Amino acid sequence: MITVLAILEVLLSAAVIAAIILQTGYSAGISGAFGGGSGPSGYTGKKQGVDQLLEKASLYLSIALAIVTLLMVHYWR
Repeated sequence: MITVLAILEVLLSAAVIAAIILQTGYSAGISGAFGGGSGPSGYTGKKQGVDQLLEKASLYLSIALAIVTLLMVHYWR
């Protein structure tokens, strides 16, 4: 059981990372420290399409990752 949960945790972790990295940033944020964030100003406003889907996917994947982590702690004993 712990092996299945460990594999699932690795897959969910990679999926959360991918979902977060693929999102479009609308403000300079930390990318402004590295020379980014000076793009077109037309990207301010409401998220649409793929960005909205990725935002929801990252939320649900993060919740699933937390549940799997708690299950691993429970079954580790």
